[in-house]
Amino acid sequence: MQRLIQKIAERITAEYTRLSIVSNPDGVLTNPVVQSHLLSECGLNVVVGSQLQLRIHYELIYKASENDRFVYVCPNTDTLLPDMVQEARVTDFSIGQLFSLFADKSILQQLSFEELVVLSHKMGTRRICMAEGKRMVEDIRKEENEKRKHSAEHYRQKLQSVALEWGMMGQTVKAISDVIADAALAGVFDQLTEEWTRVNESFQGWMDSNYFALQNSNPLLRPACVNSILPHLADKFGSGDKIALVVVDGLAFWQWCILARYLQKNHYTIKEDFTTAWLPTITMLSRQAIFRGDRPQMDYKQSPEAERRLWKEFWQQVGMSSYELQYLYDNEEFAINEGVNRLSYVTVEMDHKMHASQDMRDLAVLTDVWAPRFCEQLKVLKNMGFTIYLTSDHGSTAATGQRPLTQVEKVFLYKDGSRGKRHLIYNSDHASEQRKVYASASENMKLLSRDNWLAIRDFGAFERSGVSLITHGGCSFTEVVVPFVQL
Repeated sequence: MQRLIQKIAERITAEYTRLSIVSNPDGVLTNPVVQSHLLSECGLNVVVGSQLQLRIHYELIYKASENDRFVYVCPNTDTLLPDMVQEARVTDFSIGQLFSLFADKSILQQLSFEELVVLSHKMGTRRICMAEGKRMVEDIRKEENEKRKHSAEHYRQKLQSVALEWGMMGQTVKAISDVIADAALAGVFDQLTEEWTRVNESFQGWMDSNYFALQNSNPLLRPACVNSILPHLADKFGSGDKIALVVVDGLAFWQWCILARYLQKNHYTIKEDFTTAWLPTITMLSRQAIFRGDRPQMDYKQSPEAERRLWKEFWQQVGMSSYELQYLYDNEEFAINEGVNRLSYVTVEMDHKMHASQDMRDLAVLTDVWAPRFCEQLKVLKNMGFTIYLTSDHGSTAATGQRPLTQVEKVFLYKDGSRGKRHLIYNSDHASEQRKVYASASENMKLLSRDNWLAIRDFGAFERSGVSLITHGGCSFTEVVVPFVQL
């Protein structure tokens, strides 16, 4: 894979400039897996957008950067403004340019990136005619399908063998998540529907019996829900201790399992635990609960500025000074002030990758590429003497559209954060009536309905029938269970 990625990078960049502007009709550069490998292996930030979006990025981000390299992918390079053209290498790219000896270029556009990698190894440097190319592609697909079948059966048996003993929650969460991570990386998670449904339905039983008591549980021993994280840290550490809370937006526990493997290679000592997201599992509520250290409020406006304010307010209430406190967000310089004893760092990169993924295989690969790079950021905190706690506001789930919301249904929803693909928050004045309406219209979905909201328990979504997506807001295992880990 590395060799093919390197060839792509060489084709679209030039040594004399940090910026390339590329027309890419076959769309290979819009593949999130390709983009992530270009970043991790070649240091290339791929930005896809309209000419206006790219212009804004050029003025606000490219010009503010001194060393970062960017690849702008746009539909038409002919009407770009002259200053951008002078600054950049302007070119076109298609995957066929890297397979010049492969006669049938149309087949190449039908292959996944992983299949292209296999093809590049098989053909080497010899010319491949139309007929041989067709046979070669058929053989590659057969081989890949056989591998997936064998792998799917292996992980099916592993998932079936996991004892769903929710009384031993930590052990059960870890066993399930390790299987999910490996099956997703192998590209066979979507073939484990029956087994995965069994696990999630069992988890829903635990949710009904236990979840809502966790929101009010004593945080001293462990934070059972994200709203208890700050009270737990405040009780455990003195004001002179250097504590960093790293919040990875959208990181499910199974993705943590991938990151943990890289941390172990880098000789981190890990005290692994989990916590649960606030329901519905959306950033506005669950990340607010982290930084408020209490129950979230519905009139809250989600923003880094609001989180920075909540972070400082919490620690000042327990007697710490403002100069000891710092909050960092993804797009800010990763520079830590002298004298800081309570640092929070929020990264939304994985949440963006999650929403860009088409399936669990995409998300697993993107997590696997991101993880070693993220370890380097954590190393900065480690070397500065911080005790690091890593958590997340919510995970995600692979879902399939069942039905979109009607215009009439949308009218009565709460204004901010009120509707998503997997949750609804409705007007409190008519909550009971609206809950009945939505539950009746969504009778094929399994719903958890409480107070003035509902969340989807299974793998459906408020989307056009049959549309596949990865998202959050519901209450499946992979949305609710998130890491709470001490490094």
